[in-house]
Amino acid sequence: MGNTLSFKTLSGVGLLVLLIITMSACAAPSQPSASAPTTATQAPNPAAANASSITIVIPEDPPSFNAVISDSGYDALVMHMALLGLTAIDPDGKVYPVLAAELPTQENGGVLIDTATGMMDVTWKLRSDVTWADGTPVTADDVLFTYQAIIDPNTGAWIPGIDLVIGVDKIDDHQFVVHFNGIYPSYLTLFGNNQVAIWPKHYCKAEQGFQSWDCARQPLSNGPFILSEWVTGDHLTFLRNPKYFEPGKPNLDSVIIKIVPDATVRETMMRQGDADLLMWATEQVADNLKNDTNVKVSISPTSRFAMRLYLNLAAKGTTDPITSPNPFFSDVRVRQAIRSAIDVDAITSTVWHGFAVPVWTELFRSPYNTCNIPRPKFDPEAAKALLEQAGWVDTDGDGIRECKGCKTAQDGEKFKFELLTYSEYGEPLTLTQQLIGEMLKNVGIQADLTQSQGSVMWADSASGGIEQTGNFNIDLYDDGYFGNDPIDFLWKYYNSTASTPDQGWNIGRWNNPKMDELLNQAYTLDEKTRQQDFCEMAKLLDAELPQILLFSTLNADAHSTRLSGVQANVNSVVSWNAADWKIIK
Repeated sequence: MGNTLSFKTLSGVGLLVLLIITMSACAAPSQPSASAPTTATQAPNPAAANASSITIVIPEDPPSFNAVISDSGYDALVMHMALLGLTAIDPDGKVYPVLAAELPTQENGGVLIDTATGMMDVTWKLRSDVTWADGTPVTADDVLFTYQAIIDPNTGAWIPGIDLVIGVDKIDDHQFVVHFNGIYPSYLTLFGNNQVAIWPKHYCKAEQGFQSWDCARQPLSNGPFILSEWVTGDHLTFLRNPKYFEPGKPNLDSVIIKIVPDATVRETMMRQGDADLLMWATEQVADNLKNDTNVKVSISPTSRFAMRLYLNLAAKGTTDPITSPNPFFSDVRVRQAIRSAIDVDAITSTVWHGFAVPVWTELFRSPYNTCNIPRPKFDPEAAKALLEQAGWVDTDGDGIRECKGCKTAQDGEKFKFELLTYSEYGEPLTLTQQLIGEMLKNVGIQADLTQSQGSVMWADSASGGIEQTGNFNIDLYDDGYFGNDPIDFLWKYYNSTASTPDQGWNIGRWNNPKMDELLNQAYTLDEKTRQQDFCEMAKLLDAELPQILLFSTLNADAHSTRLSGVQANVNSVVSWNAADWKIIK
């Protein structure tokens, strides 16, 4: 049974921050200074002589410990060290309980679906042995408090699936039920995994609101470590939480996170043994460090981000492809020609040091990578033929095609447009953009290369956001989804409702009733049906090409050889298992 989702607008809370994260290139916001937390969160100092301590290097301060709000990735790093969610996802995509005593399922009675209404109730049982650092038990009251803070219309935030929740009721101190107005397949990670933690009702000030409460700067821990000190622009110090619920964990006495803006300095610190963990090792860094005797590079077993071209099917500066079709990309043959003209292997083997993997369908990750969509061929001659068929020919011999009987452009108009990307990513994306421009030029298409700040590209329409206002022709960057369920990600990019400015990220304005139907059908717990629906989506996307996927980018972290237990996790950040890290004597 399907459900029609109604996603929150991007203004204020915004899906903008969710997308900016996924590129992992946010500029550092200004931060107020922070001193040590109150005595309730203060841990005893480890014995200085015998303390096991590691140093992590990151380029900027985390915005806070609340990864929902700014989600730079560095907030998730510190959040997972101090705060827990109901569940998490391991590097292989398996959901496991954290604060939850077990995973609710239909089989164990935790999930009930009303066949008459299609509504779903999920009953959660909490562990009874988890406390906050001040000794207060973690209870269902904390979960309800977190839920109410998230849904507050003025100070709350959007998280995936929250639109389908119609209420959360407490059963007792360690049980509660979440009521959905339809079936939500990703219910297991609604209050967990990468972004969402449970916050303490007795410590956080509800009146300050979810987006700005003080406890997001000075958190009360229930995780493996306790924030001891935060010197903005310099370092954060974490100490072992003696009340952590897992016996014998964490294995480290302290963790220091140093703010080191210069990438070369961070890499040098790793080589010289002055740092133990470098979060998000780029392809260049991974290549530099792969043979270093003091450093290991942990690569996630699966990829998430897919570099892609976003083609605007509406004319630049508009958002309606029916009344104002894009003169260049409205014809699917042109979109097919662009895909055929790009040599993905040449890009990945040079710019991305062989770490990137060709990707041509959204359904390339387990368990839904069963659709057998054939890989498109790099074939410039086929691209030229498709362009000719679509009415784009070079009549004056200048190497740039003009419209002659083409679908939506005026005769004589040059095939010339802007290819835009965002500047914060750095050299690999810039070089990729240049290579794509050269490859398109080889088939008679002139792509003028431009860059913008991500904050401008992904702002809401009221702020003049380039994509929400449709003020682009083709954009280039990567995106993907957390966890093992692509449905919310596919909805935000390909549902017709999501093509309305500020209602999602269908920025190409591709509206297809069949896709809408398939997306709604995939909101089910019937995995056989979902597999079929996802494969139908994959075939439709391959035929229509509203986006052109190119390759997946690396998800890796570098760590010193004296530190064990580190495992890059495409479904989260490196601190997902910080309690398991150990110093090798």
